[in-house]
Amino acid sequence: MIHKCLKIIILLLFTSINYCSQAQDMSNFEKGINLHKIVIPKNATAIDSLAAQELQYFVKMGSKAILPIVTDDKVRYEPIISIGKTKQSEQLYKKYRNDIKHDGFLIHTENKNLYIIGNQGKSVLYGVYHYLEIYLGFRMLDTETISCEFPQNYVLGKIHDLQNPSFEYRETLYRFPNASQRYADWHKLQNRNDMKRNWGMFVHTFNRLIPVKKYYDTHPEWFSEIHGRRIKDGQLCLSNPEVLEELCKNLEIEMQKNPSATIWSVSNNDNVNNCTCKHCHEMDSLYSSPSGTLLHFINQVAARFPDKTISTLAYQYTRQAPKNIKPLPNVNIMFCSIECGRQLPFEENPAEAGFVQDMKNWSALTDNIFTWDYVIQFRNMMNPFPNLHVIQPNLQFFKKNGVRMMFEQGYNGPYGEMMEWRTYLIAKLLWNVNTDIETLRTDFLNRYYGKAAQYVAQYIDLMQKSLLDSKMFLNIYGYPIDAKKSYLSSENIKQYQEFFRQAYISINDNQTYKDRVRRLEMSLDFAVLDLAMSNISDDLSYFVKKDKEKYIRPDMIIKAHKFVEDSRRFGIKQLEEMGYPPEEFLANIFNYIEKSTQLNLASGKKVEILTRYSQRYDTGGDIALTDDNYGNKDFNHNWLGFEGEHLDAIIDLEEIQEINQINIDFLTYPLAWIYLPEKVEFFISDDKLNWEKVGEQSFQNEEKLTKNAIVKAKVNLSDTKTRYIRVKAQSILTNPSWHRGFGQSCWIFTDEILVK
Repeated sequence: MIHKCLKIIILLLFTSINYCSQAQDMSNFEKGINLHKIVIPKNATAIDSLAAQELQYFVKMGSKAILPIVTDDKVRYEPIISIGKTKQSEQLYKKYRNDIKHDGFLIHTENKNLYIIGNQGKSVLYGVYHYLEIYLGFRMLDTETISCEFPQNYVLGKIHDLQNPSFEYRETLYRFPNASQRYADWHKLQNRNDMKRNWGMFVHTFNRLIPVKKYYDTHPEWFSEIHGRRIKDGQLCLSNPEVLEELCKNLEIEMQKNPSATIWSVSNNDNVNNCTCKHCHEMDSLYSSPSGTLLHFINQVAARFPDKTISTLAYQYTRQAPKNIKPLPNVNIMFCSIECGRQLPFEENPAEAGFVQDMKNWSALTDNIFTWDYVIQFRNMMNPFPNLHVIQPNLQFFKKNGVRMMFEQGYNGPYGEMMEWRTYLIAKLLWNVNTDIETLRTDFLNRYYGKAAQYVAQYIDLMQKSLLDSKMFLNIYGYPIDAKKSYLSSENIKQYQEFFRQAYISINDNQTYKDRVRRLEMSLDFAVLDLAMSNISDDLSYFVKKDKEKYIRPDMIIKAHKFVEDSRRFGIKQLEEMGYPPEEFLANIFNYIEKSTQLNLASGKKVEILTRYSQRYDTGGDIALTDDNYGNKDFNHNWLGFEGEHLDAIIDLEEIQEINQINIDFLTYPLAWIYLPEKVEFFISDDKLNWEKVGEQSFQNEEKLTKNAIVKAKVNLSDTKTRYIRVKAQSILTNPSWHRGFGQSCWIFTDEILVK
C-alpha cells in the first residue's frame, strides 16, 4: 500500500515523553496503512494487546491516523496488520516458525497485509517496535525522548524481515532500561524487573545461603581456611560435605518462596579468599584450578535440583576453566571480564591472551554461558572512558564462542559518563553484534544533540585516537591521572573544551540540547577538577604563579561549584561505584586548596624517616612529606605508603621558630588494605635528643571495605618554639579479623606534614 505525501505534525505526548518531529500539513494524507485494521488473536495475550496498542499509538502520533484494533474472529475484509498468532497469520507462522529463534520475529507482507509474528515472550512487541523504528522513522533516544522522522511517502511494499537476536538474554545495567519498561522493550532488553521473575538469586550468594553471622561461631570449619585459620570474609569450604547439605537445605527454602524462578545463582562471594585447607587444595590440584573445586560442588547442587538452572561464577580466581570435569547441562557458567583492559579488543590485546583462552576453554566445556562484561569505569563513573571502540568486537568475540546470555554492566544511577549513547549503542549490539555502528552513531548524535552532533563526534573521535596512540592500559578501576599523558593530556583537554564551546554556539538557546551537551561536558569537568589536584600543568591547576607567589584561580573555583550545582540539577548523587557524592568531591578540592595555600614552615625542609616506606609507593622518598604535593583519593599518586610498618618521621626546621599547629593527612581505603593509624603522636625538640610529646590523636577503623576518605590528624599549640618536629603514626600492621586479607600486612598512606 502507498502512503502518499504523508505529513507530520508535532503532537503532545504523555507527560514524560518529549516528541521530536517536523510540523507539516496533513491535508494530503491518502491511501496508506491508515486503511488497515490491527488484528490480534481472540484470546490475545497481554503482550499481543500491548503490541497492538503501541502500534496504534505511534501511528497516530506520526500521522493522526487511528487504526482500529479488532480480534481475528471479527475481520471481514482486508487490509490488515496482523499482530501475533492470528487466524490470518496461521499458515505464515507454520511456514516460518522454525526460522524464528528465541525472542526473534518476522515482519512480512503479502498482498495488502502486514504480518508481525514471533515465537515467545515479547517477540511480537519487539517486532512492532522494530517496524516503528526501521520503517516508520521512530527512535527512542532515552526514557523521555521519542524522535520521529515519519516518512512523507511511505510505501508498504514487499517486506520479509527476519530478526533473530545475537544473544538469548540481553541486559545492560544502565538506568534507562530499569527506569522505563518501554525503553527496555523498545531496545529488546531484559531489565532487572524481568530478571526477578526468572532469577531466584543473582551472583555472590554464598554468604546469603550460608551466612557468616549465623554459622561462623558454631561452624568455622564451613568457611575458608587461609594461612591455617578460618576467616569470615572469604568463601566456603567446598570440600566439606556438611556445607553442601546445609546450603541445599537453605536453597530449597528460598526456592519454595519463589517457585516460578528458573535460575538460581550459587556462587562465590566477591573476594579471592578461596579455601586452602588440605582437602580443598587437593581438589584444586585434581582439577588444575579452584574453578574445578567450585564446579564439583555446583554439579552436586544442580543434581539435586534438575528442574532448575544453577548458575555460578567464573570470576577472578575461578575464571580459568578446570580440567577433568564438565558442568552438568543445568549448570550455567557466568564468565566475567573484570580484570581486562579496555584499550583494545580482547582478541587484539596480547595482554588478554589468557582471558581469550579461558573463554575458549569454557566454551569447549559447555554452551550454557552467561558473560558478565564491564563498560564503565567504576572508580570514577563520571570520568571520560573511551572504550566505545571495543564494545562491538568484544561482543562479536563472545558470540563466536557460544555465549548465549550477555550482561553489560554500566551504571544504574541517575547519570554516568555518556550514558545516553552508551546505553543505545550497547542495546543495538546486544541484539545484532554486526550492527553498522557509524550509521547508528550518526543517526543518534544528530537526533540527540542537533547541530552540536558534529562537535560531540569530534570529541569522541579525538579521545579514542589519543588513547590508541598512547597505548595506555584502560582500567575500569582507573583515575583521571592515569591518562594525563594520553587522552587527558593538557593539550587534548584544551581541544575538547573548544569542541564544547563550539557545540554551545551551534545550538543557540535550545535548553534541551544545552542540557544534553552539559551532561556530557560534566565528565570532562570532573577530569579537569580531579587532575588539577595533582597540579599537572599551568592549565590543570587551581593556582597561578605570579612574582613567585601562588594565587587561587577564580575560574577553577567557579567550575567546581558549577559541577556540584549541575550534579544536583541532574540528580547525580555519586561519582564512584560505592558512593562519593559531588559535595564530598568539592570538600576534597577545598581541602587540597587550603593545604596548598597555607604557609607551611616545613615546606622543602629535610626529612628523616626512621621507619621503612615501600618502594612501590615512595613518591620521591623522604622529601615526599615536605614537597608541597598533596594526595587525593587515588593512592597511586602523591601518597607515601608504609606496608606493615609504622611511620616515624623527623623534620628539621633548620632553626628554632614559633609554631602553632602540626597536621598530617592519612588515606583510608580498606578495600585496598589501607587503614588509618590507630594513633598519631606529635613531638617537638630543640636538639633532636630530648623530645616533648605535645599531642596525640586516635582513630577507629570502620568495618567497611569501600570507605575511601582523607582524614586529618592535628595538634594545636600556643606559645611554642622548636626546631625539630616528630610525627609517629602507629599502624595496625596487619588486616583485622573481619577483613578478607586477615593476618596479611596492611598499609598506612600519608602525603605531607604541615607545620604552621
